[in-house]
Amino acid sequence: MKYKRLIILFSFLMVGLSSLMAQRLGGGLMVGPVFSTMSLSDNDSTTFRTDFTGGVRIALIPKRFIIGAEIDVLYSRQGTSSKRGLDESENTIRYLEKSHYINVPLLLNIYLRKWNEDDEDESMIPRLRIGPQIGFCIGGNDVIDVKGKKRQQYITPWELGTFNRIDYGLTAAISYWYVEVRYTYGMANVFKEGEKSTNHVISVTWSDIW
Repeated sequence: MKYKRLIILFSFLMVGLSSLMAQRLGGGLMVGPVFSTMSLSDNDSTTFRTDFTGGVRIALIPKRFIIGAEIDVLYSRQGTSSKRGLDESENTIRYLEKSHYINVPLLLNIYLRKWNEDDEDESMIPRLRIGPQIGFCIGGNDVIDVKGKKRQQYITPWELGTFNRIDYGLTAAISYWYVEVRYTYGMANVFKEGEKSTNHVISVTWSDIW
């Protein structure tokens, strides 16, 4: 409850600041690889798996101030992977959990220098982005990889004992030119049942700007 109040307060603060300081509306497309894992309190063998994310960003971009804001809508393929082990028959085995989210971060943009007269857009200004994110789970896959042969089972967040439909957390990013490195720290349980389970996601995205 404490975290939710802080996220709501932070969101209102960003909206207020942006309405005062933003000069124009901008944005663009975002796409790139995702490196994701989960913290599972009953499993210490999880590791990162690689997938992709893509979507759009809409930003309130200042020209005389160093603070702006943006909202993103991103499709993100996340999850986790176990380390390789051996089953009872001494076959190499690995478990993967794939999850699919629509993520909506609301970010405060802090420009690390002021705009110059010859700046055509924000691409050459280093930017720090931070703020809350809410995610909507739209499904996933349980995968068992035995000796390189994968067996998959699609699951939905509407099934009992599977994913929670809502995820939320905090996002921080550093951007320069058209490249951004972003980390999202999940604060909600990924699964409806079991011990604590939270998402941890790193993305490296390319974004055009208009």
